[in-house]
Amino acid sequence: MKDGTPFDPVAIARIAVMVRTGLVGLPQLIAWADAWVMKLDAPPLWLLELCTVPEVDRALGLLLDMPGLAQSLTVEERDVEDADHLASLLLRHRDGSISWGDFLLRAGESLDGRSGRRQCEEFYMQLNLLERMGFPEALVQAQREDIERGLAEALERMESAHRRFEAEARGG
Repeated sequence: MKDGTPFDPVAIARIAVMVRTGLVGLPQLIAWADAWVMKLDAPPLWLLELCTVPEVDRALGLLLDMPGLAQSLTVEERDVEDADHLASLLLRHRDGSISWGDFLLRAGESLDGRSGRRQCEEFYMQLNLLERMGFPEALVQAQREDIERGLAEALERMESAHRRFEAEARGG
């Protein structure tokens, strides 16, 4: 019993990305932790602590300190993490919690200083273009479609992870 559980480092890394991007909030994370504590005979200490954590930064720290979670990533793993992060931000845009401009800004900020395949300038340049042109809907749509195509695998992965997380948080 590891895949998709609190003992699965891949699942926990994806949950950490969802928390970092704001796709998952502290109340949802606590509900998820509570649901797992109730299912497990001997829940790990970090999961028990997660049930009562008072702030999102501490919760994120507990997730990232989970035993078995890779502390240093290869370039390929970093690219996957970056794509997951961008996909989570895109899911926030889709649900209306952030605007397209906010998506582009946050995407650029998240990639700034990372040395992966995707570069922050790609998103900053698109935001600058939108601002100069007055945010025409046709350009927003073209940018969105282009980015969604480039993130298709990550979007599928993060949509699935988010659905599973939400179901688990409800006790399902």
